[in-house]
Amino acid sequence: MKYVILLACCLNIFTVKAIESEKTVKSKPEKIIVYTQGAQVHRNSLINLVAGQNTLIFSGLENCINAAAIQASGNGNFIIADIQHEVHYPEFDKAKLNGDVRYKKLLKHVNDSLKELNYLIEDITLKYDALSTEKNVLLNYSLYKGQSKRDSIASLKEGLSYLREKLYNINAEQLKLKREREKLEAKKVILNERIVNVSNELANENNTGEVEKVDYRILVHVIADQATQASINLNYYITNAGWTPSYDLRANTSDQNVKLTYKAQIHQQSGIDWGSVKLVLSTANPNRSYNLPELSPWYLGYTNYNYKNKKANYGSVPSTNSYLEQAADNKTSATMDKEVIAQNAYDYTTVSENIIETEYEIRLNYNIPSDGKEHFAAIMVKDLKTLYRYKAIPKLNNNVYLTAVLPDWEDAITMAGEASIYYDGSYIGETNLVPGGTEDTMQLSLGIDKNIAIKRQKIKDKCSQKVLDNDIIHQYTFEITMKNSRAAKIEIEVEDQLPLSHDKSVSIERKELSGAKYDEVTGILKWRTNIQAKDSKKLTLTYQIKAPKTMPVAVN
Repeated sequence: MKYVILLACCLNIFTVKAIESEKTVKSKPEKIIVYTQGAQVHRNSLINLVAGQNTLIFSGLENCINAAAIQASGNGNFIIADIQHEVHYPEFDKAKLNGDVRYKKLLKHVNDSLKELNYLIEDITLKYDALSTEKNVLLNYSLYKGQSKRDSIASLKEGLSYLREKLYNINAEQLKLKREREKLEAKKVILNERIVNVSNELANENNTGEVEKVDYRILVHVIADQATQASINLNYYITNAGWTPSYDLRANTSDQNVKLTYKAQIHQQSGIDWGSVKLVLSTANPNRSYNLPELSPWYLGYTNYNYKNKKANYGSVPSTNSYLEQAADNKTSATMDKEVIAQNAYDYTTVSENIIETEYEIRLNYNIPSDGKEHFAAIMVKDLKTLYRYKAIPKLNNNVYLTAVLPDWEDAITMAGEASIYYDGSYIGETNLVPGGTEDTMQLSLGIDKNIAIKRQKIKDKCSQKVLDNDIIHQYTFEITMKNSRAAKIEIEVEDQLPLSHDKSVSIERKELSGAKYDEVTGILKWRTNIQAKDSKKLTLTYQIKAPKTMPVAVN
């Protein structure tokens, strides 16, 4: 009998110990990897575990957590058994305590509807990505890019007609999918508002007074053999965040090379302000599909052309941080007496590259509020190899433009973005930087230089008309005069053009081009020459046009 009583006591003690212990964990983001779409949030907390089962409730989290992308790890003698994502509505708990069971049916109905909407949105996204892949295959086809070995005008016209029809159908279908997705997203907003409204109604009905905030949580279930201290590392993906690149191109008369400043425009609307957090900017996009494409059977057939197919707020940097304090401690008293040049945020950026993405780790802590606005962070500065050259098109105007030629600009950027251009601190304008284009050299216009003069005029004495049978031969001569008033030699590129004709009865003959390079497709003439300091130079352009008497010819 004693043994039975003893066994019952042991079972009772074991049952008490097996009761799961719940602990609410307050944490703050320590490191955030911001992608072009979305962000990965890292949190770390020290927690005292009891022997047995522990449920760690990480509360006060972001409102846009992807439940499928939550990870937990840690250091200590324990086992992570399960991870869950939970949206906690305090008012529904109060209603439950007061005996109101209506919330169960309502909450289940709304959550089921939200889940179904998410499936529909995912299906639309997959269809949209498939259409984008099809569009890329069409645009990269060798015939349209002029790489086909059997090109002809007929096949090109036929291919372009097919391309136009397919692109129209694809774009129309993508637009339709986009509209459907926007409608579904609007329904999601309505359902979420419905939950909040019902929560408020229940709160008022039960006289709860002040409405509590919806709490977004992650539950980590842990098993420990004995009481111990654990370090839990939690990271998860959120959707309402991202960044886009922007650039500054700065040219100065005192510097040979143009400086490229790489900046990030960071935004987030997760419901949680990022305060004094370490940022890592990644060029990756987790929302992009990386599934390998597959070829389908290709059947030849006839083409049916009538076929119808069914600026911003700046992120505030804390005035005191470990890096700046360490730099200040290392300064000697002699250095402090001198004027100190302010440092830039890009001095605290580390770049890491792998095969498919680039990461920029910023060693300064940033404050990015959850306001959906763009906040700038400087990433780095690069010197671009620069060739300064003057350029003029005197046929259009008598201005001579100073340009900066950047032959290797594509090596300096990995993502497309807008670039602001500055010359000697003055804003010049904007341009778009897009890597992967056909041009590996970029030319920036830095303004008009009044010290260089250029003029194009027709030389009437060398212009003539001759009648030959049924044709008239028109001869035209133009003279381009350039003068360099600067105290240094300059290099200048001058453009002009010869007329082109689609009529076989009209022919154009080049007589004198002064060494210009001629493009037979466009008719463009280019001269590149040097002019010594305080010197001048002339270029002569002469050509003949042979046309029927009945066809008037007008030349500028």
